[in-house]
Amino acid sequence: MKTIVGKKIAALFITVAMLTAALAGCSKSGDSSGASGDKKEEAQGKEDMYTVTVYAPYAATTEDCDAIAAKISEITEKEIGCKVELVRNVTKEQLNLALTSGEKLDLFYAFPWEVSLSSMASSNQIVAMDDLLKQYGSDMQNSISADDFKCVTVGGKVYGIPMNKDKAQARGFLMDKAIADEVGIDYTVKKTYAELEADLQKVKDAHPDIWPVVANAGTMMRPLPVDTLGDNLGVLENALGDSTQVVNLYDSNSYKEYVGYMYKWAQNGLMMPDAANTTESYDALIRSGVGFGTFTPIKAGFEAEETRKCGKDIVAVTMYDAHSITTMVNAAWCIANNSKNPDKAMQMLNLMYTNPEVANLFVNGIEGKNYKYVDKEKNIITYADGIDASNTGYSVVGWAWPNEQITSVWQGDDADVWTKLGEFNKAAKSSPAKGFVWDNSKVLNEVTASQNVISKYEASLDCGSVNPDEALPKMNEELKSAGLDKIIKEKQQQLDAWLAANK
Repeated sequence: MKTIVGKKIAALFITVAMLTAALAGCSKSGDSSGASGDKKEEAQGKEDMYTVTVYAPYAATTEDCDAIAAKISEITEKEIGCKVELVRNVTKEQLNLALTSGEKLDLFYAFPWEVSLSSMASSNQIVAMDDLLKQYGSDMQNSISADDFKCVTVGGKVYGIPMNKDKAQARGFLMDKAIADEVGIDYTVKKTYAELEADLQKVKDAHPDIWPVVANAGTMMRPLPVDTLGDNLGVLENALGDSTQVVNLYDSNSYKEYVGYMYKWAQNGLMMPDAANTTESYDALIRSGVGFGTFTPIKAGFEAEETRKCGKDIVAVTMYDAHSITTMVNAAWCIANNSKNPDKAMQMLNLMYTNPEVANLFVNGIEGKNYKYVDKEKNIITYADGIDASNTGYSVVGWAWPNEQITSVWQGDDADVWTKLGEFNKAAKSSPAKGFVWDNSKVLNEVTASQNVISKYEASLDCGSVNPDEALPKMNEELKSAGLDKIIKEKQQQLDAWLAANK
């Protein structure tokens, strides 16, 4: 057996022999030293290139992320002189840990329902972008409206790039089209809870083994047109109206009506049992035939997207018209303060927003591996051979990236989906508080205490698992003790000041 020392001696002889051969080669080739030097410098240059680390949500394998990052790096090395590292499956907890631990991170997604832009700005976790945008992001800056930039502005500075996705949503109920047609549900007209209840009862009568309403991993998308004003701690009850009075959502008539129906439906078998504790997603429950439908936000192209996701034809009925609030716009991409090179991060973000080839790689992956063209001329794609939604190594969630509207269109979607999505966004009713960004820094203790109370009750109430006549008064009493009234007073003052400054 060779020892480690023996191996080192053998390696030394090999190295000397290789060096001698290399020197001999050089003497024979004469002028080849210049070309070799250039290649070494080029290799060294690539090695010294900064690597932009990108954190993104939703499922993807490490193998696919690495392959896609390598493809993107081939472009970025030439265009902006950097390489890319792509990390997906990032959760809210992992993101918060990365932001607070000093871990190297350049670009990341910021969903307003997971993290607060104003809190990250006030705690110096993200970089103000104004100067970087002027220097490296003018193409991107010029394609985003001033109103959208208001939604990502804190203290007069821009802290994020809004995702170019649906910036408005209607509220409604999505359902299995085949069953809806079978039992005669008219999903072309707007419905109330009472009208929807009658439809759900038809489903239950025809298919007693299917739950008419299912939850989404223990949560429900409430069909309420509320302007959350950032965090649901003090809201405008109806974003489709004109009132700017901040109120307690959980003490509002609309919330009481909603949870009343959920409890009733759970009691009479229209809602799946113990919905607050289910861990399965609504699309999995509908795909497997366990469920018929669930509450949902609605946008242009929505039904085709859900059909692809659920593996069945999906239709939706509207309950509240499309409206636009700040949190539908300020889902954004940010530069972490942990970035070692914010200049390069902004150049990368500009490329993600404006370069269709780069955007397509981030959103859809690699042609032939993750997707293939159905019609290249019309830019329509589908899964690559042998791949589908159940076995892909790279889930496609276009809206979560900086600009899905410059990427390919999936087969089944309207070929003009991006144009229609833009028209949908423009036609929606804007909340009177759209553009207002809540700064909770003066009431952080009250916010933390109130969020703890909400975590204790919200899922059970939303999913009909507890009697609201008993649970809701307790919840509101605990919210009062936690300081919700103080939060609402502070939020109202900030909103009034913002309204006065933005007449």
